[in-house]
Amino acid sequence: MTDDNSISRRRFVRATGGAAAAVAIAGCAGNGGDGGDGGDGGDDEGEREGTEVGENYLQGINSTMDTLDPVKASDTASGGVIQQLFDGLTYYPNGDINAEALLAEDYQTSEDFTTYTFTLKEGVTFHDGSDVTAQDVVYSWERLAQSPNSRRDYFVLDSLGVVHETEMAENDDGEEEERYVPDSLALEAEDDYTLTMELEEPFASTIGILAYSAFAVVPEGIVGDIEGYDGEMEHGEFATKNPIGCGPFQFQKWTPNTEAIVERFDDYHGDVADLDGVRWQIIEDDDAHYSYVQNEQADYFGIPTSKYNPNKLSVDETDEEGREIGTYDLDGTTVDYVGVATVSCYYIGINQENVDEPAVRKAMAYALNQQTAVEQVFKGRGKGAYHFTPPNIFPGGVDEYDGHAEENYPYGYNESRLEEARRVMEEAGYDDGNRYELTFTTYEDAGWQQIASLLRDQLTSAYVDVTLEEAPFSTLLTRGREGNLEAYSLGWVMDWPAPDNFLQNLVPDLTVTSQEGGAKGAYVDWQDTDASRRAQEAWNRIESNPAPTDEAESTRNEAYLEMERANWEDVVLLPVYHQTDQRFNYQWVDIPAFGGADTSRMKHNNTSLGERN
Repeated sequence: MTDDNSISRRRFVRATGGAAAAVAIAGCAGNGGDGGDGGDGGDDEGEREGTEVGENYLQGINSTMDTLDPVKASDTASGGVIQQLFDGLTYYPNGDINAEALLAEDYQTSEDFTTYTFTLKEGVTFHDGSDVTAQDVVYSWERLAQSPNSRRDYFVLDSLGVVHETEMAENDDGEEEERYVPDSLALEAEDDYTLTMELEEPFASTIGILAYSAFAVVPEGIVGDIEGYDGEMEHGEFATKNPIGCGPFQFQKWTPNTEAIVERFDDYHGDVADLDGVRWQIIEDDDAHYSYVQNEQADYFGIPTSKYNPNKLSVDETDEEGREIGTYDLDGTTVDYVGVATVSCYYIGINQENVDEPAVRKAMAYALNQQTAVEQVFKGRGKGAYHFTPPNIFPGGVDEYDGHAEENYPYGYNESRLEEARRVMEEAGYDDGNRYELTFTTYEDAGWQQIASLLRDQLTSAYVDVTLEEAPFSTLLTRGREGNLEAYSLGWVMDWPAPDNFLQNLVPDLTVTSQEGGAKGAYVDWQDTDASRRAQEAWNRIESNPAPTDEAESTRNEAYLEMERANWEDVVLLPVYHQTDQRFNYQWVDIPAFGGADTSRMKHNNTSLGERN
């Protein structure tokens, strides 16, 4: 699913059971339960449908994919394949959150951190045999900025903030709106291997955001969807049948709802893959997924929560990166396991305008025991959330996250405080004869429905009657943007690993659903309270101190905490859990451990296969 309403600054996701198989949507995220959209990607016997490939192909499972065009992709299912096909200037090695140079051999910055000069590797070739040059980068980022197929234009124009021009133009509704002026990016190919970029202001996460697949480099003129290019092929062909990049694998086949296949690129500029290729069976149904795994059709995989038994997990060590490493008993067969706390937060959003009684929002926070929800609903595949900012990017790290929450969270750390929930409601004038009615809307996911049911039952004693409602994920997003939700379930995963990527959703001015196009942040209409004003002021300080310096970072860190505390006060966004992404593989697979950017950011050129059973 995709969100074509050009909502900037949003990457919501619908997680599927903590099984290393999230589906990311531009703007909003949903569940963490059993997942599955009902798409039929395989039969109940787990028999493989589709193309048979050689023994040296890594076999995996994927969800339904949307596109293979880097500027259009907004889901992690597509993203996992795109990582194999395309490279950018930087990348997240093995899904780690510390970006490193890839196509960029080196870079320098000006003293004010607004001008970057990148030196590109020489001798890199695309899959069609042409050389990768700085002009290809300029073209690729122009597509990101101006192509009608781009869903991430705000990454280069707003988030990164490359200097550019805008003009007023009439939209389809006959209204004037500000638009990007084509070919106005302050991006210059000085020669074939030197690229300069000018930013409107410093941006501390520049190297990290450039690792996002939207900045992948494609051959100049490959698609004629921007001004000045006729294109070597139609967009549909590029996006589905012939995506050309310079990644470690090249495209072989994609049959929607069945399979995707890539094959080794022998002229890759980095470590050439030992694998002949990678094949993903596309499966949405939990039963079919698990049957496919049991029959050893997949070499590496996630396990749907409905099929997962935490008692069968043995964690042998936790490495210095915080990754759990061990084994899992898969119906008598020992498989390898890696578990990583991904940079994510799943939450309950509460629209302040529609739930205008602060006591109700606070009662919900008092009633919820986040860690119990993780243990009972998601079988321990996560960590109870008390901040919107995930622990692995929290100022000061995981220990500071835990310490700040345990000492300061006002609604009960790892406990449900129903007496306090009743007290705040009684102080607001509610009792058994005067009860508050609330509708809690979840997208269609078993895990979130369980959480909603638990919260509904607890709030009954606090004079709040909760009506549970399900909606298709895309419907929930549309209703949220338009301000037609009271409480709802969503989540957020990183675009780049910094608190501002999360807290931009809580900028009060961006949460107003009545603005043109709907809310640009969380769908909460957070306005006209002391806490919202403090949050807005804190965000202004963040934006005024964007430089990658210790002094600016210290100012930002203080402002991040102020935004978290302001949200605690008004409870427009109630954090529930941070997901632990899990990957399992049969022991004939030698695959590196992944990091907090999740498995969709991982390339497979360093994965190898032994002899299968």
